[in-house]
Parts: sequence; C-alpha cells; structure tokens
Amino acid sequence: MQQPNILWICTDQQRWNTLGCYGNQHVHTPHLDKLAASGTLFERAYSQSTVCTPSRASFLTGRYPRTTRCRQNGQNIPDDETLVTKVLSDNGYTCGLAGKLHISACAPAVCPGVERRIDDGYSEFNWSHSAGAHMTESNAYRQWLESQGKQYQTENHPGCKHVKFGMPEELHQTTWCADRAIDFMERHNEQPWLFSINM
Repeated sequence: MQQPNILWICTDQQRWNTLGCYGNQHVHTPHLDKLAASGTLFERAYSQSTVCTPSRASFLTGRYPRTTRCRQNGQNIPDDETLVTKVLSDNGYTCGLAGKLHISACAPAVCPGVERRIDDGYSEFNWSHSAGAHMTESNAYRQWLESQGKQYQTENHPGCKHVKFGMPEELHQTTWCADRAIDFMERHNEQPWLFSINM
C-alpha cells in the first residue's frame, strides 16, 4: 500500500464552527470544504488544552499536557519527547513546516531568534511565529516580505479603534504559508511527505 501524503493545517484560535464543512452557512470556505470532503474531517476531536503550547505538544506527541511537561505557554517541550513528525521522518517521510510550531517559548524577550527545536523530524522549517512589531530577524515571513520590498503594517478600522486591517491578501502570512506548502509539495512528489501549515 502506498504511504499517504499528509497536509496538516493548524490554524490558531479557530473554533470548529467557523467553517462551512462543519455546517456554518454564514461563511464562505470553499477550499477548506473541498479538502475536508476529499480528506479526513474529524467530527469528534477535542483540544487537550485551551492554550497553544500544551495543545500542540499534546497532538504532536499523542499524550496529555501533564505527561508532555508542557502545561502552559512559555514552556519548552523537553528534549526527550518524540513527535509524530519525527516518527514519520524516521519512516521515510520528508517533513516540512511553514508558520509557527510553538512547542517552545517564542516570545521575543525570551527567544529572540527561531524557537528552540528538539529532534522534530522537520527537514524544512519556514518559521514565522508572529507578524508585526514582534517579528524577529530570523522570522522567515519577515524575510520574505523584505525580499518583496515590504514591511508588515496594519491600519486602523475607521469605525472601531479595536479592529485593525492587516496585510493585503497577496502579502498575508496565510498566503505565504500556502505558497511554501505548494512549493514543498511540487518539490517532493516522488516520496511520501508531511507538510504542516501553521498560520
């Protein structure tokens, strides 16, 4: 049996009911709906934590946050943890990522460069933890923006000081992640692969 390729899309702070494939009739998500129809759609999946690092450590190891020793943001996953991406890599998969992994501290004051990594199995790591003023020099999305002659910027919504508009679609971090994934898939179509898009 041929090994399946795996495209793992991990959005941040997104509820299940914000997508059309889960029955929301007020949103327009045709591409994700098509992926869900032709791939695997989890209908009974639950987050093991309400915050990023413990949740990601849990689904990447298959264990609860208390056993991964990642119980809050700002903690580093211990070096002796084994991620599913490492298991796949050891079994012939080429693994890549665009966006944030966030299983180690990522705050610029704590971690001024790329987040600390364990032996995670990723051979391609296009790291971009945040956008805007907190982007460090090693942020791959920032480097890409600068190569386009742009800098990250936002503008205030005219009707509400609490709402800001980000980058235009063609320069958005989500577009950048998707483009990294497409490039990765085109370059690795001869062997099984996993690509994590972590917007």
